[in-house]
Amino acid sequence: MKIKNILRKRNASLRYEAMSAVASAVTGAADLLCAPPAIKNAKKVLCVQPHPDDNQIGMGGTIAYMRSLGIEVYELTVTDDRFAEPEYIGKENEVVTIRQQEALKAQQALGMKNAGFLGFADKNGNTEREISLKVMEVIRKIKPDYVFTVDPNLATECHSDHIKVGNAVKYAVMDAQCDFYPEFIDGKKRDDAWKVTAIGFYYTDKPNTLVDISEFEEEKMKAVKCHVSQAEPALLAAIMLQQKMFAEGTEYKAAEPLRMINNLQMHCFNLPVE
Repeated sequence: MKIKNILRKRNASLRYEAMSAVASAVTGAADLLCAPPAIKNAKKVLCVQPHPDDNQIGMGGTIAYMRSLGIEVYELTVTDDRFAEPEYIGKENEVVTIRQQEALKAQQALGMKNAGFLGFADKNGNTEREISLKVMEVIRKIKPDYVFTVDPNLATECHSDHIKVGNAVKYAVMDAQCDFYPEFIDGKKRDDAWKVTAIGFYYTDKPNTLVDISEFEEEKMKAVKCHVSQAEPALLAAIMLQQKMFAEGTEYKAAEPLRMINNLQMHCFNLPVE
């Protein structure tokens, strides 16, 4: 009887230890699945902006931080001023416009590489799918680990270009990994499909990552000021104020908020990404 009691207690202890191990493993896996992707883990990123100055305004400090880590950073611009200025009409593909020139200077200031200008008009009438297909081509060509863009779900966002482009980039990231889309090549599956491991959204009201840009604020503002046609004193002051506000309650002097999600979280899995 005494031996049975000993064995019973021992078996109960073993079951408890096994259950604890399983619970610990599940908790660890859940933490891993729900943790925001770390920016420092990327080797190559693509920043897709609706307008020629959005990347610098929304995440210029983060870009400078990534460059300091040796991360290769590309910039893709969806819309520009080639259809917005009378002098460009009829020769849209023959000139480098004012805003394109400013974008190239800003890229140089931050050590970015130009992934091109897609050529859509500001306040364009194109669909999200049309924009997405063009963005997807660039993703498959550059093959970035992470893609960054504006958050199309920002509650106060009223600019149709931002909403369209944010959604278009989401579709492009997901679709780029499909080797049958948008069509087979010579009757075979595509060999240029590419899986992006994370998306980062700036201009977001649901951040899960706060980037310390204290050391990079001056570099960011220098890049923003390259956009001479847009950099009014009020805009520059608002950007500086926001960076200070985002850093409140931290040891940072200036910060940029991002919402980072991994590839699993991009598709139907309602996992918290806090």
